[in-house]
Amino acid sequence: MFKERHSQRGASLLLLLFLVTGIGASIFLSAWNSSRAQQERQRQTSIALQTAKEALIGDAATYQAAGGTRRPGRLRCPELLSTGSPTEGQAQTSCTTQASRLGRFPWNTLNTERLVDGDGEPLWYAVSPGFSSSPINSSTQGQLQIDGTPNAAVAIIIAPGAPLPGQVRSSPSATNPPQPSNYLDLTNAMGAAFVTNAPASTLNDRVIIVTQSELFAAANKVVLAEVRGLDDQAPGLPINGLRRYYRDNGQFPWAAPIGGGNATPNQITGGLPFNDLLFTGSLAWLTANNWLAQIGYTRISANSAQINIGSTVMKVVPCTALPCP
Repeated sequence: MFKERHSQRGASLLLLLFLVTGIGASIFLSAWNSSRAQQERQRQTSIALQTAKEALIGDAATYQAAGGTRRPGRLRCPELLSTGSPTEGQAQTSCTTQASRLGRFPWNTLNTERLVDGDGEPLWYAVSPGFSSSPINSSTQGQLQIDGTPNAAVAIIIAPGAPLPGQVRSSPSATNPPQPSNYLDLTNAMGAAFVTNAPASTLNDRVIIVTQSELFAAANKVVLAEVRGLDDQAPGLPINGLRRYYRDNGQFPWAAPIGGGNATPNQITGGLPFNDLLFTGSLAWLTANNWLAQIGYTRISANSAQINIGSTVMKVVPCTALPCP
């Protein structure tokens, strides 16, 4: 009898062990699956933000206004229109007020797919004052405040994530556009002072910023290439800038005093001698945006020169045949 009761207790303990193990495994698998799902959402969000940032910088570096006027560094305005409207994803033509500088990311204008975060929400976007109208050059400073740091960014792209308590996201329409406060958290919804760190209960926005240096690292190259003379300007075709000067004079010019614009004999390093250069075609954007005074110049030799905007440097040699060296 004792042995029978002992055997029953042993079987009961074994069954209990199996039950506890099974419950534990089930909890572990549930937590593991939840963690994997969260990681996948974060991965999708990171990809969307990075894609948006690269598209924004690339577009700004090569921006052309109506009529073909170039404005390197000019950032698109946000969309501000609703899902499903005929112009969804298209940038506004102007954004001169704080409210108009915050809205949905203009994916259509920037030729990307409709970018959404890991929760399926379209990205939001804010642009700094000073980057949607001339003059814009490498001295133009971003005015967006990030985590209390002033002038920290020229643009910010935000993945809003799932709604937090109090956020009501009804289906947007042309007459009921999405409101920032129902998607963006804390001061991010106001479009002036942005935050990236706060308790998860009050902030689940994921953000990526575009700094002034990141933007102009790309835009500066476009400006320098124009001043040098483009690579597709072969002999016999109109040649601009320094390569044009070399073609006409058989050597590169001397440097100018910083900001002076006129070549000074035997001055090797200084500013660009832009008053001595010729540009064929409509290149008024260089002067309209004060680019020429931003460029440093070094005459390395009669056949070699170097130009720079800040830390962006480009070597200049004659182009006597295509492809240019």
